[in-house]
Amino acid sequence: MNLKCINRGIKSEICILEDWLDVIQDKIDNYNFKEDSVLAVKTPLIHRIALKILRFKTLGSTRNGFIIGYAGSEDTSKTILLELTSRDYYSLYSKKLPRLIALPLSEPERTLIYVGVGASGVVVNVLVAEITYRALKEALGLIVNTIASATGFEVSVLSNFTLNETITFRNTGLEKTWRKILERFFKYHVASLASLACQVSMANILPFLFKTPFWLGQFTGVLLGFIVNFILGYIYTWSRHRI
Repeated sequence: MNLKCINRGIKSEICILEDWLDVIQDKIDNYNFKEDSVLAVKTPLIHRIALKILRFKTLGSTRNGFIIGYAGSEDTSKTILLELTSRDYYSLYSKKLPRLIALPLSEPERTLIYVGVGASGVVVNVLVAEITYRALKEALGLIVNTIASATGFEVSVLSNFTLNETITFRNTGLEKTWRKILERFFKYHVASLASLACQVSMANILPFLFKTPFWLGQFTGVLLGFIVNFILGYIYTWSRHRI
């Protein structure tokens, strides 16, 4: 099972599965083992599923997580439950996945907030684009779709950036100087260019070729650009310093 055993000066060794050793090393270094104990990590359901899918080795399961080693003897009823941080999960997932995937997977709550902000941006985008389209279609003629689409995009970028700065990534060590904020704002615009291209294209192509409502073309373009925008925004704009 690839167990690595360490002599800690207790009556027997501490044995940990190699995949987990570097993650919990600092947690056991200062722990006073007074008796034989099974070592387990507390893992929420979403991490339990991910760790199983990625085939991380364990010595068994508990109600709250996985058994990953023991101190003294594994034939004991005493269990020490260790808490893992998002940084610990990031270290684990990075063993099996690219870091740009490991990071959002290691912090599912932040990822869900980021997706929620993106969903709110979809509503803002389509609503502003539709209002602009109706207000300007008589005055601008054929170029109204492009102008309205770009307006919806820009307002949603401003909305998403503000929410992500103040809520999603507020406690990730970001520098809060005006220069750094403007630098991230520029990066977020760059990360969103693929989404802009999708939106403007769909906002023109679908209404002109298939006679769909303008808002449906804009909505389709937003969805097409969402995945690329998610990866580039999450990593390139706000999390590059953490990987």
